[in-house]
Amino acid sequence: MKRCDRVGLWMVATSALAIATPTVQAQEDAAKSVDQQRSEPPPAIEPVNNADIVVTGFRASLGSALNMKKMETSAIDVIKAEDIADFPDNNLAESLQRVPGVSINRVGGEGRAITVRGLSGSFTRVRVNGMEAQAISGATTSDRGVNTGRGFDFNIFASELFNNLTVRKTADAETIEGSLGATVDLNAARPFDYKDFTLAVSAQGGYNSLAKNIDPKFTGLISNTWETGIGRIGVLVSAAYSRRRYYEDQFGSGGWNPATADGGFCSPVGTTPVSPALNPGQGTTDTDCAFGVARPAAGDPNYAAVNRSTVFLPRLPRYGRFHHDQKRLGVTGSLQWEPRDGIQLGADLLYSNYKVLREENWLEGFSFARAIAAPNFGKPQTAIREAILRDVGTSNTQGTNFGQNVYDIDYGVFDGVDVRSDTARNRFRSKFTQYTLYGDFELTEKLSARFLAGSSSTDFDEYEQTTFLFGRNNTRQTIDFRESRNQPTISYGFDVTDVGQYTLAPGSAEIRTNPQYITNKNKVLEGSLKWKIADGFTLKTGAHFDRFEFDVLAYQRPNNFVVPTLTPAQLAEYTKIVDGFGKSLKDGVFPTSWVAIDFDKFASAYGLADYGGDFALVQNLGATRNIREDIFSAFAQFDFDMRDMGIPIRGNAGMRYARTRLKSTGYSQSLGQFVTARNGYEDWLPSLNLVGDITDKLLVRGAVAKVITRPELGFLSPGANVVISGTPSINSGNPALDPIRATTYDASIEWYFARNSLLSAAYFRKDIASYIQNQSLQQTFAQTGLPLDLIANSGLDPNVTLFTVNQARNTPGGRLEGYEVNYQQAFTFLPGILQNLGALFNYTLVKSQITYFLAASSANTTKRDLLGLSRDAFNATLYYEDSKLSARISGSYRGPYIIALPANNPLQDLEGVDKSLIFDASISYQLTDRVKLTLEGLNIFNRGYRQYIDSDRDSTFVYSETGAQFYFGAQFRF
Repeated sequence: MKRCDRVGLWMVATSALAIATPTVQAQEDAAKSVDQQRSEPPPAIEPVNNADIVVTGFRASLGSALNMKKMETSAIDVIKAEDIADFPDNNLAESLQRVPGVSINRVGGEGRAITVRGLSGSFTRVRVNGMEAQAISGATTSDRGVNTGRGFDFNIFASELFNNLTVRKTADAETIEGSLGATVDLNAARPFDYKDFTLAVSAQGGYNSLAKNIDPKFTGLISNTWETGIGRIGVLVSAAYSRRRYYEDQFGSGGWNPATADGGFCSPVGTTPVSPALNPGQGTTDTDCAFGVARPAAGDPNYAAVNRSTVFLPRLPRYGRFHHDQKRLGVTGSLQWEPRDGIQLGADLLYSNYKVLREENWLEGFSFARAIAAPNFGKPQTAIREAILRDVGTSNTQGTNFGQNVYDIDYGVFDGVDVRSDTARNRFRSKFTQYTLYGDFELTEKLSARFLAGSSSTDFDEYEQTTFLFGRNNTRQTIDFRESRNQPTISYGFDVTDVGQYTLAPGSAEIRTNPQYITNKNKVLEGSLKWKIADGFTLKTGAHFDRFEFDVLAYQRPNNFVVPTLTPAQLAEYTKIVDGFGKSLKDGVFPTSWVAIDFDKFASAYGLADYGGDFALVQNLGATRNIREDIFSAFAQFDFDMRDMGIPIRGNAGMRYARTRLKSTGYSQSLGQFVTARNGYEDWLPSLNLVGDITDKLLVRGAVAKVITRPELGFLSPGANVVISGTPSINSGNPALDPIRATTYDASIEWYFARNSLLSAAYFRKDIASYIQNQSLQQTFAQTGLPLDLIANSGLDPNVTLFTVNQARNTPGGRLEGYEVNYQQAFTFLPGILQNLGALFNYTLVKSQITYFLAASSANTTKRDLLGLSRDAFNATLYYEDSKLSARISGSYRGPYIIALPANNPLQDLEGVDKSLIFDASISYQLTDRVKLTLEGLNIFNRGYRQYIDSDRDSTFVYSETGAQFYFGAQFRF
């Protein structure tokens, strides 16, 4: 194993600590001043792999990563062990956001998924220890819920388990197909990465500024190698455990609807037709909207101003306190055996167990989201008493409002509102397990072989997914957006902390339970040969087989409206007070306390805990499905390096063949049975990567390739699923979808102008020949032609309630192009201690235009960016490092991006996430040769998270704050 003593002082222990046991020589070298180390010439640029890592300190790890980038033929970016451990990162997504062109999606303040050069996680392939894998976690409904697609949820892994992350931005024939954005390689530590016995441990305490509690975080690694009679043997085990308990304070609108949706508001006296229809059982008469709610006077100007399709109101105006409790355990194991030079065998194990308990407590106006249907009260029984509108411009969404001025409610007072205390309890476990075997063989001086066999699985068990609603009917609610669109002032016409004001009985309560179990399995077998034809010329060939299976088993209650009737005394026994809300929000926007169900007490007393009695479950056939993909691929690639011939060009050219066979099973509610469909397609994928080494420090790159991304898993079921909770919808799959196909072009120039320094610029273009999108149509249930008994007992009117009918289709694509600038420099030219400073900065600008179909008609279209694409993003880090002190502050900016198009609410074009700028910081001090003290901060300025709906109105969908997160602790090496 090659050593770079001038770069490193001791071995990297692991990304958990980024430290290792120093050798005697390394201990002596550590005493040298930073100035002496800088005075040495930089090491020769040599290919670096996992077995060549010998770096120390953040600055040296940056240099090692640049060496890898410079020598690689394809366009890559690398984060080495010290980058990960020393950045203040909770998980891999937050580590990867430091890479140029990579942005992240956050859930509850923590990174979950990534986008690369504007392309969402669905377009990115992830390999863990060399084999493709899938990871799943859950989220709130507004954060797109459980991941049932191809995107990889990075938050189930601790970043400390890995010592090398590589983002491959251009395709070559030997890399697995399926990526339009990038291929991300996550590599865990192996024993041959370290020279001698290594033992390292770390302990930290986490503090959240909103929850104000202390949580533990532990990491550790032990590794050793032995020279034996049968060759060199190495064993490594590492582990990371953390717990994070925090609050999230949130305003949610539940989406926005036109005032006329769900039957409109209660009409004034004498208005024809009278809305709602006369129903003495619910108190509706010629003069009353409902019991105790008088109709507006004849000719009421508020009704005339508001009850129009051009006026929008929040469906569920509410505030909520989320309680998050996350536990993350990760373990890696690695065994390596080198019986002789030229032969290496190994086995890797990776295990992760991510457990989450989340309870959401909301207090909300419920009538705005519901049509009237026995036994429920709804919007037609709600009377408008006062109203001020906000002019939000002209609607460019095709349909009834196109070209008209549209308005949001800015201030309103409403009577006859049904107020609900809404508790959502979500508990899940995501368990990831991977086993891999690999071997590298030098068969002759010119011929070598490699094999990899592996199995990975993710078991996602969401065994508790319950929404519990009870409340008070026919009261007053005031909503005031005039001071803030993100934090409106909401008040009610009763004491929300008095349990005697609430009722838990049929007609005022609902209990939904929707547990589900998802399994992903990958089985991979691949082998390759490499033949060195002559100096600088190599031929590679190989084959790959991957069987991927995806199963969803879902359950539900047959009738959510079957609830017990509790007396006031019983209700008091099974409720609690949510208190202390809003400490991170502006004062006075909402009650700080309100009544909520004591979930555990009620669940235990009434059988909800074990789904017994009235809470017995039936299988949700429409959401149950199975997908199996068998993928065979083969490649041939020619690598060339002509620098020794006096021609400063190197690169590779190759062809990859991929054959995909799909078998998909889903439940057709119209046929009343499970159906199975099959599909298959083949692709020939040529690629070319060229590098021109103009000087020792300056190079140019160019690449062109054909690539594919296979359809999202959620699109492939042949069945149809009817959803009646939340926004009513019908989701129908399409297993006949073809993949998204594209031709990609990349060009860049890179100037390594000084040690640990780089200035580069890149241009990329992706000509997307075909795209896949969910086409939506607003219809009443009766218009869909589905059996009416599918919504029996739901309280929904099949002739009035609009359903969003979704089905995925292949559609024309479009062009995506962008630019990337990357600057990195150690300021060794500055005087005094300033020479210990350094900076990293990267900026990405992306543009795209895709034609979206807004309804069934092909004429109803719009051109917008790809889903998940931020037009601009940057990351910036300023660091200081000397022999004792290391400090960094980093800022990550991501521009706004679309998450749904069309929107899930009528007469609005899209839903999106607003721009964000998040700052993280870290500082460490090397107390002794073996002890380092650390302090890290995430989102140190507590920047909020905002979703919006409609590009013209920009109405707030969700606004939340999670507090700043800090970690303090110590790292020990032995």
